[in-house]
Amino acid sequence: MKLALLMGNRFNAWHLAPFARLGDDVEVTAFRADSEIQRIFNERDDGRAAFSVEPIHFDTDAGPAAQQMYHRAAYRLWKREPRILPFADRLQGYDAIQTWELFTDWSEQAVEARERFGVPLSVMVWDNIPFNMEYNPQRRALKERVARAADRFIVHTERSRRVLDIEGVDADRILKVDPGVDLEIFSPGPSARGRFGLHEDDFVILFVGWLLPRKGLDFLLLALRELVKDPALQRHRYRLLVVGSGPGKDRVEALAGRLGIENAVTYAGSVPYNEMPEAFRSADAFVLPSIATPEWQEQFGMSLIEAMACGVPVVSTYTGAVPEILDDAGMLCQPNDFVSLYEALKQLSEEPALRQEMAEKGRALACARYDIAGYVRALRALYDGLR
Repeated sequence: MKLALLMGNRFNAWHLAPFARLGDDVEVTAFRADSEIQRIFNERDDGRAAFSVEPIHFDTDAGPAAQQMYHRAAYRLWKREPRILPFADRLQGYDAIQTWELFTDWSEQAVEARERFGVPLSVMVWDNIPFNMEYNPQRRALKERVARAADRFIVHTERSRRVLDIEGVDADRILKVDPGVDLEIFSPGPSARGRFGLHEDDFVILFVGWLLPRKGLDFLLLALRELVKDPALQRHRYRLLVVGSGPGKDRVEALAGRLGIENAVTYAGSVPYNEMPEAFRSADAFVLPSIATPEWQEQFGMSLIEAMACGVPVVSTYTGAVPEILDDAGMLCQPNDFVSLYEALKQLSEEPALRQEMAEKGRALACARYDIAGYVRALRALYDGLR
């Protein structure tokens, strides 16, 4: 089987892991565009799955020089989005195409290949907001075209399934399957606090993710300030370990300085994926304090299941699909609410038995629902059914 993998500019280790396990008889070719986001992923030195890579290009960095200059100027001056140069011809001859989201240029090219060459098409949908990204008539038309043309849709949450239903996709074309992690790699084990400059007697709060405002790190810093300054909690030494990169570090550092807690925050930057279990095992609590925006809500949060798999208590927020992912294995706070985060972390730091109970429930949920082996079996069955 020859599978064309179109996942935009977000090729990273956890995205690629299930496709590397589909079987020796599956030849995966990744069609990948370079971008700032992709370069940030590459800096983590994750190593690369043994896939063939076919480069595709945005119109701002390929084509005639004059055309590139025009598109770059339009991007800067008029906020015109970069567009992928057509590559549907290169998808001829594949047994299946896996693309992502209804609104992307990648899915547009996949539909072209489906209609012209008859290549079966599967679309992976993470989006959980109905009629999202329809910021112009062309994008709405694209979404409607993809919804009509694709053979199957893969979703990971009930919210995403409902979005497809609202947008007119028949239920028999939708497969809901839980993604997963390698439960042998992401598992409880000894901490590696020395690597991150942390002490064994610290109460370590871990954040993993982009440093964008929507991830809610600003509210976690405010909660940390309340913990550090609380007179009743002075016997604890609270430390926040921030694992992540991308734009936003200057904002985060400035806020920590303004709050007077800069010495309680450690920035680890990007950590290679196969070393992430060390970061999780070094934490007493993992926090994903996401907030919602008009165009985005937490779609899944892979770090949630990675933390649970490592036996780390999880605190997150009532936003997007988070309650669905955690079930009853984590503590949920109101989004945009630093006081709620503070109270949850205070309780965890004061009650070791509660931390142990949450760690055990999280690990049990990960083993029952989020094993990568089950995810791979579901993907393989879907692709075999498309042929």
